[in-house]
Amino acid sequence: MISHARKRPARERLLAAAEELMFVDGVVLTPVDVVLKRAGASAATLYSNFGNKDGLIAAALERRLTDWTQAWDAAIEAADSPTGRLFAIFPALRTYQRERLAERWCAFSGTAAAIYRPSEEIVEMLEAEDELLHARLRAFAGEVAGEDRAQDLADQVAVAYLGTITGMLRGDQETAIARGELVARTLVASLVGEGGADLLGSDE
Repeated sequence: MISHARKRPARERLLAAAEELMFVDGVVLTPVDVVLKRAGASAATLYSNFGNKDGLIAAALERRLTDWTQAWDAAIEAADSPTGRLFAIFPALRTYQRERLAERWCAFSGTAAAIYRPSEEIVEMLEAEDELLHARLRAFAGEVAGEDRAQDLADQVAVAYLGTITGMLRGDQETAIARGELVARTLVASLVGEGGADLLGSDE
């Protein structure tokens, strides 16, 4: 009897296996044959769909970026103020961690750390994730404090967020996210000046 999982297209099974194995055990440490075995697919199928292992990694990162963007979009939609949109990345990360994250930290950070000289297709996905992060924070920071201070505010939130990602690897993930959000709010409040104390509270 063919399992329900095996009824999925081979491409989908390969992407799921890549996420389940490479982003948990490491993209370098996970051999292709282990991914093929988990997916129930042949090497020929992998190469015809993705070209090589790097192509599979890049495609898995693209799918992961879509999932993360959806989680962030939902948090932004739920926010009811400019500061809520600026800090929405933290409730988004909390939801993403609870519902979608199998590994201990970010697939993009893990891939960037593991591969010294990534291929062009992997670089493209790493840059896409970085661009999403900084462009969105820059836009939301402009809503909070105006264009003159937008870049500084965005940079502070980005540093706090990236520190949170590292904290999730080293300890309890919920605690890391809560502390990261508090750090972001504290940093932004110090830059905004008068009235900045309001940013230390929750927008919920």
